[in-house]
Amino acid sequence: MNNTIFNLRVSPVNIAIIGGGFSGSLVAANLLRHATTPLSIKLIERNSEVGRGVAYGTPVDCHLLNVPAGKMSAFADEPNHFLNWLHSNGHEQVTASTFVPRRVYGDYVQATLKAAQDNASANVQFERIVDEAIAIETKSSSTIIYLSSGQCLDVQKAVLALGNFPAILPKPIASLNKQYVKDAWSSHAIADLNSEDAILLIGTGLTMADTVVALRQQGFQGKIHAVSRHGLMPYRHKSTMPYPAFIDVETAPKTARGLLHIVRQELRSALSQGQDWRGVIDAIRPVTQQLWQTLPLPEQKRFLRHVKAYWEVHRHRIAEEIAQVLDAAMESGQLIHYAGRIQSCQQLENGVNVKICDRGTHKDIVLRVNRIINCTGANCDYRRLQHPLVASLQEQRLIRANSLSMGIDTAANGALIDADGKASEMLYTLGTPRKGNLWETTAVPEIRLQAASLAQELLKSLNVHANAVERNLSFTLRKPVMLFRQLFDKESSTYTYLIADPETKTAILVDSVLEQVERDLKVLQQLDLTLRYCLETHIHADHITGTDRLRSLTGCLAVVPENSAAIFADQYIGDGNILQLGSVQIRAIATPGHTNSHLAYLVNDTHLLTGDALFIGGCGRTDFQNGDAGALYDAVTQKLFVLPEDTLVYPAHDYQGRTVSTIGEEKRWNPRFAGRTRNQFIEQMNNLNLPQPKKILEAVPANQQCGRVLLALDYQI
Repeated sequence: MNNTIFNLRVSPVNIAIIGGGFSGSLVAANLLRHATTPLSIKLIERNSEVGRGVAYGTPVDCHLLNVPAGKMSAFADEPNHFLNWLHSNGHEQVTASTFVPRRVYGDYVQATLKAAQDNASANVQFERIVDEAIAIETKSSSTIIYLSSGQCLDVQKAVLALGNFPAILPKPIASLNKQYVKDAWSSHAIADLNSEDAILLIGTGLTMADTVVALRQQGFQGKIHAVSRHGLMPYRHKSTMPYPAFIDVETAPKTARGLLHIVRQELRSALSQGQDWRGVIDAIRPVTQQLWQTLPLPEQKRFLRHVKAYWEVHRHRIAEEIAQVLDAAMESGQLIHYAGRIQSCQQLENGVNVKICDRGTHKDIVLRVNRIINCTGANCDYRRLQHPLVASLQEQRLIRANSLSMGIDTAANGALIDADGKASEMLYTLGTPRKGNLWETTAVPEIRLQAASLAQELLKSLNVHANAVERNLSFTLRKPVMLFRQLFDKESSTYTYLIADPETKTAILVDSVLEQVERDLKVLQQLDLTLRYCLETHIHADHITGTDRLRSLTGCLAVVPENSAAIFADQYIGDGNILQLGSVQIRAIATPGHTNSHLAYLVNDTHLLTGDALFIGGCGRTDFQNGDAGALYDAVTQKLFVLPEDTLVYPAHDYQGRTVSTIGEEKRWNPRFAGRTRNQFIEQMNNLNLPQPKKILEAVPANQQCGRVLLALDYQI
């Protein structure tokens, strides 16, 4: 949606979803399905594919879902949604009890998101951003998301669909050479193995099962050792009759021991009646989260110490096909599992000796292995995570780590709770980050409910936003206050623009001039501003930029147009990218023609810095630096002249003392464009016969290095 369309009564709310795995994709799909008021959804995912994440991104066909297809619908109110999709997409043989490959489920999630996008309301837009969020900054009414590419997004709401972080290595293993230690979900975890090699898997749960299955599929013949503290292996699924509810949340014991006693009692009763234990465990599923939340903190910790391992293997079971592979591996002697703790590791020339203290006998077991694969599961201890986004949230006290070292604290609606205990109105999450609060929160049935509820929570804010606008019809676009200064260099007739956010006191200089660096520093000092960026509209031929000099004096970042053949830049910016300075938003608009990489910049939808693409009553020349008159005509008429007519025009040069114009004035009175066809414009530009700029031979090479110039000292020996 073009935010500058001036006949809108309601401006769109921007919602960013950080993470494009199952959780993030499902939130986006629910928003797209149900939104009716103006909405812009930005899904940020560093991988090229969405909807897969770690779980459904595996290329191994024998990695199956741990839940049958009939229970894997993305929408709780459409239980056959997944089955219907399977039957319509070449999987007619699948039944409700089939365990399909996880790769196929990833296809389903992608298709579900695509269908939601195709059928969304006309005023709801969806944008995929292939990038990684590395920091978040909250303001009074919006949130700024900084991406690794240098782009910034200014949004009203943000969802942290962060999924699972890589597992932490046990201490005795952490110091080993990385050639011997791999993460189970890395692409090279089981690559380059010899048939006589021996492998140690750390963990005996679901990730271990996946690794063994993948090893067997690729024909690995060596020994597979697996160790965990309890040595428990996952149980297999089995068809069972539904078991009636037997625990009432209101009257249930408030201790781990009391709950365990009730479950064991029910298991004995069920078995005595010839019923399978699986039905009893499944009957707890609907109330698991409520039971967890009624336990006092000491009892939750007691559960984690004494019951967790047993709950995991009974609750999270594997498909019969996977269980058969594990059984065959153990029966052949290839797979051996141990209950114990790793005491030490000794790195040898061609392998590692691992000493394990056996849980039952307390005797030492020494294994000689060629590779160790970490299968301990996801790391959800936010105190120990090494990720820039999490570090940013912690630094700003926007999150509070859960006291169980599992995830972060959240409100009932998924809102983040900050370090002071206050629930956010802008930041939300779902899935694994809520594990400490909810315990059961990582499987599809839980995540699909959270995604649907969170989407409804966000859509409520859209209605509030729309109602507020209806009460104030004069409000069409968010136009925050900014500090704007136009500075002039007489020798080159160059305008430098100083733009700053008064609240954060951060500033940006556009098209600086080397000879005016002292002037610019003085203005910054007088206004008590911190220079964050030096930004260029293009590679200038008539003056040397002050960017490199300003960068060395202030620590600011040099930002230049992409594809400009410039080196030594800190960041590159392209068409549609946004630089954010607090409440100030600067959007790049590709306007090639004067040079092939030229950009104009629209500031807060009101001030247009046109560089050399459009002057007051003129435009930049097109006869050097890969200039193209036709491209310039297209850029100005199709990208700039479509902006609202009251948009202010601030050029990079003026030779008659004029300072500002408007889009409306230039459309009507600019002699280069007004009343001229494209061919007439090209003919005019090709016959200007202008002399070359005086400084072109020194300016262009220097500006291709961000203004870095050689001093006499550089030639001295």
